[in-house]
Amino acid sequence: MSLSLPYSANRRYLTGIDWIVGALDYSARKAIGLGGFSQAIIELDGIVDEKALRTALDQVSRRIPLIHGRVARDWLNLAPYWKAPPNADVQVPLRVVALPEERAADAERLFDEHVNVPFDSRWQHLRCLLVHIGRRRSRLGLLFDHRLLDAFGAEAIFRLIDLAWRGQLDEIVPLIRQTEPAHLDHWRRRLTSGRTLNRYLHRLNERSVCGLKMPAPGLKRRIRFQHDSMTPEQSAHFASKAAEEIGMPIILPSAAARAIAAMRQVVPAPPLPGDQCLVFTSATNRLPGQEWEKLLFNHFALMGLSSRQDLTQSTAQIAADLRDQFFEHMRLQIPFVMQDAGALGRICPIWLASRMMNALFGGRFCSFYFACLRETGFPGDSFLGLPAVGLIHKPLAFAPPGMNICMTWFANHFNLVISYVEGVIPDAAAAKLLNIFKSSLL
Repeated sequence: MSLSLPYSANRRYLTGIDWIVGALDYSARKAIGLGGFSQAIIELDGIVDEKALRTALDQVSRRIPLIHGRVARDWLNLAPYWKAPPNADVQVPLRVVALPEERAADAERLFDEHVNVPFDSRWQHLRCLLVHIGRRRSRLGLLFDHRLLDAFGAEAIFRLIDLAWRGQLDEIVPLIRQTEPAHLDHWRRRLTSGRTLNRYLHRLNERSVCGLKMPAPGLKRRIRFQHDSMTPEQSAHFASKAAEEIGMPIILPSAAARAIAAMRQVVPAPPLPGDQCLVFTSATNRLPGQEWEKLLFNHFALMGLSSRQDLTQSTAQIAADLRDQFFEHMRLQIPFVMQDAGALGRICPIWLASRMMNALFGGRFCSFYFACLRETGFPGDSFLGLPAVGLIHKPLAFAPPGMNICMTWFANHFNLVISYVEGVIPDAAAAKLLNIFKSSLL
């Protein structure tokens, strides 16, 4: 079964995980009117030169036309691909707002509004908001479509803009992969991966999933945010404690255990009861040195971590249980299996793929998403010649489940964000959840 179907070597075909992200995007649009996009915000010590930023954005936009593409289907082999725009000379929208120092708090409102406004067209996947605060600070928000970039890739776009400003774009662009094979081959292996994935999902589906109650479909709802940060000392302390708890230097099981424990404390009786708290998280498929090759699109695999809802385990016991599940994922090669099997599912129309995913676990999919991003796509300490003093994310909350708890890394410390669909949990409860989660990390 080594037959390989013909495809165009000049196209960027979507991978299995790209198609899964597309299905989640479709579900979110249908549920709350907002698609699968997020915002990364970099904070700078100084006032950004607007003309220099506009010039750098235009250079990146022209050299990487896929930024302005859209999904299409190759009717020769039925594989979906990312179609380049008919006009490569398209700008990334940039809005600039100047706030006096006494209105600095308004910046948060502006960025919240920025992430809650859909893109203008199906060809648009990036949008920027630059806010000057007084005469000494700037914040640049990059709204990005998850179908085009994952969180690491969005951070790397900041770095790419900075390199364009430095005149080094010509060195980097050839390293960025802008084509992808159709992966219409190795059928026996992909079918085997599909069976492995089905058995894995069946095991997760043996118990009902507790969760938050989503608003009625079709109602447009905002995404709301709560965020905080840890100091470098606090972050190092948690990493050390997690390594001791797990027995090796990984932090995901310990961090996810604390998120689950915090959620149980704040929402002890979930609106949608179930036998398990199921958290979907991600594992990167990027190897060291692939930050430019795998800049665009999605390079991760989803994995489910489950904790019995009726158990009163300590956080350390939950972490040990999640550690064992994590290693079981690695033993079964779930990141590879999901990518491999996902290639078969691309034949489904996106609406059908969305329905099939929502049918999992009684339509709840999971209790919440949890992201723990220890690697950063922007490892530098300056942007357009200004010191970079902060980098946070305002991630979407896919609907369902309606909530996302996120840890991202910048300048030797973790930033913590909770995003949630308006109405699924009170703002005060979300703030309490963040405080408990942070305290448990310390």
